[in-house]
Amino acid sequence: MKAYVCAILCVVLGALSVFVLRADLATKRADYSSNRQLYRQQAEEYGSYRDLENLGVRVDRPPQDFQVLFFGMEKTTDRTAQIGGDFMPGFEGNLNANPMVMMMPVADMLFVVGVVLSLLAFFISYDAVAGERASGTLKLLMSYSVPRDLVILAKWIGGYISLALPFFVSLIFSALLISVSDEIGFSAQDWQAFVVSGGVSLILIAVMFSIGLFFSVCMSNPSTSILSLLAVWVLLALIVPNAGPYVAEIVEPVPDVGQIQRLIAERSKALNDVFFAEMRSMRRGRNWRSMSREDRAAVRQKGVEGREELQRNINRATEQIVRDFERQLHNQVEVARNITRISPVATYVYANTDIGVTGVRHEQQLVNSLRAYQRQFARYVDEKLEESGGGGTFWCGNNDDRDYSIDDMPVFD
Repeated sequence: MKAYVCAILCVVLGALSVFVLRADLATKRADYSSNRQLYRQQAEEYGSYRDLENLGVRVDRPPQDFQVLFFGMEKTTDRTAQIGGDFMPGFEGNLNANPMVMMMPVADMLFVVGVVLSLLAFFISYDAVAGERASGTLKLLMSYSVPRDLVILAKWIGGYISLALPFFVSLIFSALLISVSDEIGFSAQDWQAFVVSGGVSLILIAVMFSIGLFFSVCMSNPSTSILSLLAVWVLLALIVPNAGPYVAEIVEPVPDVGQIQRLIAERSKALNDVFFAEMRSMRRGRNWRSMSREDRAAVRQKGVEGREELQRNINRATEQIVRDFERQLHNQVEVARNITRISPVATYVYANTDIGVTGVRHEQQLVNSLRAYQRQFARYVDEKLEESGGGGTFWCGNNDDRDYSIDDMPVFD
């Protein structure tokens, strides 16, 4: 009876999770497509390349197809980044996002396998041996000339198949839903990842069932076995995965964002002080009114060049501070991953979110791609400014470029 209940629950949850999450993917795809057009239209209305450089262009986080299976970092509301010529971009919060999404757990395959099926594995295996020991059946079984290892192997195979077979059926239903869905366009590589992630899920089920069978062999009665397994499940599925990041903060501390902002402000102020001191030194002892037009133009040009050099220095200093912060944060993430790998459930989450490109490593790659696009965007604007002869004032283009066009502007991908 337990096997039938587990089979029905597994199939229903697996198919239902894909059905629900594909609707979320369709919404994100529609928003992503409409926002790309909107952001480009806004950039086209600037009228000058100087405005394009100063005001920048917005880009959105592209939705991942694999979120229908492993939601991962797609749960974040940070979906929009502002790309300009003078600063390092990063994704920011979406004000239109429903805050309830962050409060409720996502019923994706990570939840179905890592939480539900791992618990069901304990539920099926806890009395596989302990129950027979308590009822006296085990003594009768051991009276026959059947090796103990063969008995344990038979119980393992039977119990594991009772979990793996329903999960395999749910994978088939999920694959059918994905293949007939217009919202999800899986490529050949995505289907390969789908197969690999299914194999990883079957490994987790095998590991959790083996732990349950081990406790059933060691315990003298089923009640002790199930209570011990519940404690182990809480430890492996809840405590270790959630405690790992907090332990990593102690082992590998990272300065808070406020300290980083203060450090950037201090570096910027120091560079500004140097720049204005040089400007005062250059003008000291010189009467602006008595200077010739050519000298005034030379001083203005030197001031503009000095401001541009100041901005570049501030950008380099800011980039260095941010990269140091991100390096420390990356080290902290790796420490947390290594600590929580004690838990098979946490390892399963890391493996399948990496396979489905919805995990922490994909997030780091996405930010790096965003920074690369910012440099590409800055080069594009510089080239256009040289071709157009400056295009407007230094801070904001009051004069439109007559040949202003962004048809060849690089697109974030």
